[in-house]
Amino acid sequence: MLDCILKGARVVDPVNHLDRVTDVGIENGKIAAVGDNLGSAKETVSLDGLVLTPGVIDPHLHLGSEFGSRYGQRMTAMSGVTTCLDMAGPVAGIVADSHEFGCGINVAMLEGFSPMKQMGTKAPDRRTMDAWIGKSLEAGAIGVKILGGHWPVALETEAALVEEAVKCGSYIAWHAGSDTAGSNIEGVREVVRAIGNAPLHLAHINAYCRGRVNPVLDEVKEALDLLKAHPNIWSEAYVSPMNGTILTCDTKTGACTDHVTCNCLRTFGCSEDTAGIEKAILAGNLFVIYDDGNISYLIGGKEAVDYWKSKGTVTAGSFPVNPASARFLIAEAKRDDGSFVVDSISTDGGCIPRNVIIDTGLSLVRFGALTLSEFVVKASVNAARHLRLVNKGHLTPGADADITVFDLERQKALYSWVAGKPVLSNGKLLGKSTHFITGERGVKALTDAGFTAEAVSFETPEPARFVP
Repeated sequence: MLDCILKGARVVDPVNHLDRVTDVGIENGKIAAVGDNLGSAKETVSLDGLVLTPGVIDPHLHLGSEFGSRYGQRMTAMSGVTTCLDMAGPVAGIVADSHEFGCGINVAMLEGFSPMKQMGTKAPDRRTMDAWIGKSLEAGAIGVKILGGHWPVALETEAALVEEAVKCGSYIAWHAGSDTAGSNIEGVREVVRAIGNAPLHLAHINAYCRGRVNPVLDEVKEALDLLKAHPNIWSEAYVSPMNGTILTCDTKTGACTDHVTCNCLRTFGCSEDTAGIEKAILAGNLFVIYDDGNISYLIGGKEAVDYWKSKGTVTAGSFPVNPASARFLIAEAKRDDGSFVVDSISTDGGCIPRNVIIDTGLSLVRFGALTLSEFVVKASVNAARHLRLVNKGHLTPGADADITVFDLERQKALYSWVAGKPVLSNGKLLGKSTHFITGERGVKALTDAGFTAEAVSFETPEPARFVP
């Protein structure tokens, strides 16, 4: 007898070339079988009229309170995501918060590179970098991320960190930007020149195609061409019009401390200080993330200004600056072999309120830019392969029973299971705690903290890109 049978959904599993109405059986946290007439089970869940896919994987979001609130796992799980990659940390804060706010999903983490704060210098030597990378891995991170768009340092320093991370067997990601180029297409060019053939996760490609250097469509074409020519770069893009950033200002000068915030303010003709932020909010060009004690959401207008001031400006927010044309073209672009140029759909969300892989991503399917099977490739298969999660991203018998179920017409996640355990049920969260994905060096710290942890290795070759 199976533990559970999920009955009557349209099951879409590109890896196994499956797209039809059938049933899925779960036993001991694994997929037991997919097919008709699976027999009896301790529990049967009817999913007639819904779509069932391998669990959605968000390869770029934020769970740390520095970028929003402590509720990122809760907000992520409510959107149907079963596995995610936090792209800045702080790792210690996420681990501590997971006791209270964990929702049963799988979490991998990167520690953000802020050398002045972490090492007391903008130009640490390689020995200092190695020590910091090792400390991050031992704390539970799978790797590190350069935050060049937010807090830029010299390109040589950023490139050196990539080299040292690869030597350490660490995952390495980069938000393009340095002392000599911004978080734009010029920053992308710098990254490509700097890394050579090193493996790299280049964050949110759409964020560099906002028309700040050249017309939007020209920037999109250049970004896609660069990615095609450099297959060592793995990438994702999010489908929300919103771009999140930190709204903290210097207490003495009133100047914005985050370079991304400055870029967005310039887009709307606002000064890069407290006066400019207030002007942008009141004009409807900036929204502030509000923490209501349960989740975070965006507020605007005078309410947002008052809240931002009440926090002494130490808040985060979102600007509607991502052009629809860039998001659309980036999502559908393919290489000559049929694989996607930009590998996955992400959110850059989590505790930032734009967890819309399903809510907005399915619009690409409704519009005809992607088939439903291609959507699953971008929402699950590719990220699973890239993160070396060989038992996720497909429904093969023996695979992890990580499953997302959504209403295609309403474009809304309704159910999810992680390792066969229900996390989301008709929109209600049921899951508890966190299952961490880490490297061998991070298992001890996470298990000592009271969590389960799964080790993966990034010293193994990158799997071939999936061709739909």
